[in-house]
Amino acid sequence: MVISLLISFQILSQTFPDYGIFHITIGLIGTAMFFPLIPIYPLINDGEWLYLLICYTSILFGVILGNKARKSQR
Repeated sequence: MVISLLISFQILSQTFPDYGIFHITIGLIGTAMFFPLIPIYPLINDGEWLYLLICYTSILFGVILGNKARKSQR
């Protein structure tokens, strides 16, 4: 995992030379905060519904129904 992060940072720094650790930190925090809104971008930009359906269905099954299953076992 660390190697993939380093390689992705190397590719990013070659594409955007002024990109630094500050920009990556802000990007990671912003992505973590607004993760549920990210799949809406392809819908607005390209009219692509597939990403939205896959991501929100995964969130539904993984988070919401997983929490309900744990609560019902108690």
